[in-house]
Amino acid sequence: MKQTNLHNQLIALAGCCQAAGMVRDLSQNGFTQQPLLDIAINALLNQKPNSTEEIFGNVRHVQSGLQLLLEQLYPSGKRNLDIGRYIANLITLESQLMKNASLVSILRARLTQIEKQKNLLNYDNYQIIDSIALLYQDTLSTLPLKIQVTGKAKYLKEQETQKQVRMSLLFGLRCVLLWRQLGGKKRDFLFKRKVLTQSLKDLQLGRG
Repeated sequence: MKQTNLHNQLIALAGCCQAAGMVRDLSQNGFTQQPLLDIAINALLNQKPNSTEEIFGNVRHVQSGLQLLLEQLYPSGKRNLDIGRYIANLITLESQLMKNASLVSILRARLTQIEKQKNLLNYDNYQIIDSIALLYQDTLSTLPLKIQVTGKAKYLKEQETQKQVRMSLLFGLRCVLLWRQLGGKKRDFLFKRKVLTQSLKDLQLGRG
């Protein structure tokens, strides 16, 4: 499969949409699929990938994100406003983060530390999620934008749900950072909508 810059940008955006979908599922249903949590953790801890796909394992691991992105670009009664809001907020949060070099350094250092804990101390995913959620609180929660997660109170008040939400949001931010690094711009949603949509469909079919 030939990988173009647009191909890679869409994979990164799909990761962001997948993160937003996880937040939606956690806040509305109290859970998200375990494989999605595993993909998010691995993406956050893989800081020196050889390719965009390697961050997520492969394109199949962001299939749900590709579908959500397609629904955001061309809604046909399926567009979820909360997911759109989370994506927009993550893009704004990334802009705020990149203006704070000290927070960026802390994020990188702490993620490297968490990766070592996983590899050397055999931390399980529950411990990893705890560490990543705390990292979110220590860094991104200090930025001006506070992402408001809406859902059912009985789930939102549960500590495990809160931790998984924070981990999912940090995963989404990682994907936005990657998208920006690959040349992604907000105006693409307006001026390249048809090209993005066709490329998304090709990716879903394995033709990207």
